[in-house]
Amino acid sequence: MYLNQRFGLTIIIATLLVMVATTYILSDYQRGNREISARAQSLDLARLLGGMHWNELVPESGQKSFLDLLKHSQSDPDFAYSSVVDLDGNSANEITRPGVIVPTASISDEPTNWVAQRLLSSNDVNQQLQFIESHAPVFEGDIHKGFVKVGYYQPTLSVDYFDLPFLASLLLPIFLLVPFYYFMLRREIVPLQDLSKRFEGMLDQSTNNPVELKPNQALSDFMDQFSQHIEATQSRMKVLNEEHDSLTLSSKLLTYKNNRVDAILQNFPDAILVFDEAAEVSYANNKFAHLLDIDVSTIIGKKTREWCKHPEITPLLTFGDINTHINTNQDTVLIKHGDGEEKSLQFNVFPLFMPNNEDRILGRLVVVRDVSENHQIRQRQNEFISHVSHELKTPLNVLSMYSESLLTEGADDEEYRIEAVNVIHDEVERLSTLINNLLAMNQYEFGGMVAQRNHVRMHDFLADAFQNVTKTKSDKNLVFETDLPHEMSMAYIDKDLFRIAVYNLLTNAIKYNKPGGKVMLSASEDDDSIKIVVSDEGYGIAEDEVEKIFTKFFRSNDDNIRQQTGHGLGLSLAHQIVSMHHGELSCTSELGKGSQFTIKLEKVSSQISDAVSS
Repeated sequence: MYLNQRFGLTIIIATLLVMVATTYILSDYQRGNREISARAQSLDLARLLGGMHWNELVPESGQKSFLDLLKHSQSDPDFAYSSVVDLDGNSANEITRPGVIVPTASISDEPTNWVAQRLLSSNDVNQQLQFIESHAPVFEGDIHKGFVKVGYYQPTLSVDYFDLPFLASLLLPIFLLVPFYYFMLRREIVPLQDLSKRFEGMLDQSTNNPVELKPNQALSDFMDQFSQHIEATQSRMKVLNEEHDSLTLSSKLLTYKNNRVDAILQNFPDAILVFDEAAEVSYANNKFAHLLDIDVSTIIGKKTREWCKHPEITPLLTFGDINTHINTNQDTVLIKHGDGEEKSLQFNVFPLFMPNNEDRILGRLVVVRDVSENHQIRQRQNEFISHVSHELKTPLNVLSMYSESLLTEGADDEEYRIEAVNVIHDEVERLSTLINNLLAMNQYEFGGMVAQRNHVRMHDFLADAFQNVTKTKSDKNLVFETDLPHEMSMAYIDKDLFRIAVYNLLTNAIKYNKPGGKVMLSASEDDDSIKIVVSDEGYGIAEDEVEKIFTKFFRSNDDNIRQQTGHGLGLSLAHQIVSMHHGELSCTSELGKGSQFTIKLEKVSSQISDAVSS
């Protein structure tokens, strides 16, 4: 019942909309015709009046003009006004419909624009009127005296009273056909309403029982076929739903597995690159993009020569026949980035075989490892072995030379024996220092170095260390100074290890100083810490090398420093020893003016306070 009412209301509303649309179309058609007529009459009348003499349009006082005749003879309801104006735009004569004010608008001085038509709005703010105005020039003999203007109302949508019978005769059949169509359609749709109700029951997912359709006699054949089709559709939909659920589950499992594989490859410690059968990139993790400074999305689906900017790498990643069986191979290349940074990369290529068929290769897996640090370590180790060999050979050669001299002709010369003994003593100390540094470094790296701390008087400790280092003769005529407070607090340190750190700093200050330079050991303290400063007036350290000097095996590229013997362990060992004592070793330097190394040790009371507060 509700459906029938809604259907009937819909038809009525649709009919009313059709009637309104018909009325609108008719009104718009009439408005268009009126506008065309108004434009044509306005322009024709302006030309007609423009062809008359000025005196005929603007007569002397007390006489009738042609405009007066026009006012009484004009029957067109759209006519609004006619006006004669002089060259300054002042009105000389005009006629208007009641309530119309002639719009004031200037006319162009160009003769080509004297005869024209335009759309003007009323000057009266209380009127929302628009006029179609045409104008033409008016002459007195050969003298241009002014213009004549003729205005018509701009037609709007409206229905003329005389058109009502025609409109009624047009709309009445439409209105009468609606009830007839409604009742005819309602009678025909009754059999389908029962079908609709049963079809809605079929779509109800809460029941799995098949829907029974009982068509009437008129639709018997159709309903039988339709019922069979519905049953087949239900069966097919059930199968499709099961397949859809299975595919959805498989898709989720596959997505989960892919995400797991991608997460594993992304977190793999090395860079990963995978090529497919066409030797094109099918996968690359972020570590590979970082190593070669490329965007992964730009290389997927491309061959190596299309994206690789390093000619050293291209041959390693260019493959011929992908099905050719190859063994795992390894190559290491050195590449340079645009900023000058060098990297040593190790490439390992592995074939990817098809499961259960090792005769076919699906692609290749490339594992790239950054071995720059290992390469640098090997280089430094080689340099270290070379330096240590030199450091060992020099004192050994001296010892061999003086020992042979003492066994032969030098044994009887007292002065020579004393010199030889002093030299042998110095070289033995030099060897001892080198060996101690090597042993200490080895113990630290393998965790065997343990600080045996005791309370030490820092003034006596620093003064003794300074005296032992500076007593060695030097051909540089260096100046040695100390600034050590007599009343210094005791420090809780490993005396032997800390002596190595101070010795190394003082030895470097002597070794890398300029002739006539100064070496100074100073100390100061406050409530929380003790500061020990070793300064020199030597060659200094470049700004970009200050952060590297505490690295094992590091030696500056400065020629003045390279000329001095050294193995690059002293500062590294000193830094490690100070760190073992929970202290800080820092450096400030200016190239060509000298360096200053500062050890900062916390006092025992401060360490205890920090431990208690934490």
